[in-house]
Amino acid sequence: MRYLIWNNKGGVGKTFLTYCLATEYAVKHPDKTVVVVDMCPQSNVSEMLLGGNGPGEANLETCYANGRTIAAYIKSRYDKSMFGKIGDEISYFVKVDDYNSTMPGNIYLLPGDVDLDICSALIDHAASAPVRNAWVNSRRYLDDLISVFEGNKKSNTVFFIDTNPSFANYTQLGLIASHRLIVPCTADSASLRGIYNILRLVFGIKFDNNAFDDDRFDTFHSKIRDLGVSPKIHMFVLNKARTMNRLASKAYQAHVVNIEKIITEFATKYSACFTESQELHRIYTMKDCNTLSPVMNYNGLLPSSLRHGLYDVYNSQTQINKDQIDFFLDDLSRIVAALDESQSL
Repeated sequence: MRYLIWNNKGGVGKTFLTYCLATEYAVKHPDKTVVVVDMCPQSNVSEMLLGGNGPGEANLETCYANGRTIAAYIKSRYDKSMFGKIGDEISYFVKVDDYNSTMPGNIYLLPGDVDLDICSALIDHAASAPVRNAWVNSRRYLDDLISVFEGNKKSNTVFFIDTNPSFANYTQLGLIASHRLIVPCTADSASLRGIYNILRLVFGIKFDNNAFDDDRFDTFHSKIRDLGVSPKIHMFVLNKARTMNRLASKAYQAHVVNIEKIITEFATKYSACFTESQELHRIYTMKDCNTLSPVMNYNGLLPSSLRHGLYDVYNSQTQINKDQIDFFLDDLSRIVAALDESQSL
């Protein structure tokens, strides 16, 4: 199963959610192989997995130097075989506990790379070649990598793909390679616009009768429709809920209610865009982790390893308490359990 964590809006917690879901899933399923794919030029989820700020940054630099990143693969495809696999796809993945011993042994990483933005031009160049299916082949680079890894492991493998909020062509690589979309959002109108944008960009749904008539042109939606590629929206995570007891302010709660109402309407009206999981709740809540997130980010820690006490963050002692941890892990466990249930459908 391949999950893409994306919203066409920044600041909704995509990277932190990817990190938490992947690591917690790996802990709960030692018999499965979990792969984190970092499709964001900032590479924050790679840094967290590889040891956190400092050690993780140094370990990520090692991956750069060894040519073990998504951008290194795209460059190799451009140089060696623009329209076919190059034969060493498996070498671009790293075993996370080789770098960060606090991580379980069943997590792998396809590291991110700041050069993804440079690679964007290479992808577009490949797409414009006067060769049949050039656009398709240029957008299958990540799918090729993932497929080779799946074939090599010959085991039950679950992928969590972190993304940039933009609709860049490297985000499109992630969409084409994925099966299901997990959409993080916050309780605000900008997140709602991001959800509208997903339905518009990926599924071709128009909400405005006066919208630009692009039916005459090839769009991302029309191309993947013709390919028979159809990632589906699977769940929404209302990220950064503001209080542990979930009793938020009236204004905040009004945003939550409105987003839940619109999501429910979308899932009914545009059911073809969603997975068939009506039995499951589509909307989950993740507590605001303003304290826990920096601690995990800086130290590269598993969510389930957190304990009440003091942690170092940039040479400053930060206190986290049991209530914070318990509320957070309760929310996280509920989402991971829903992924388990959904995979049997």
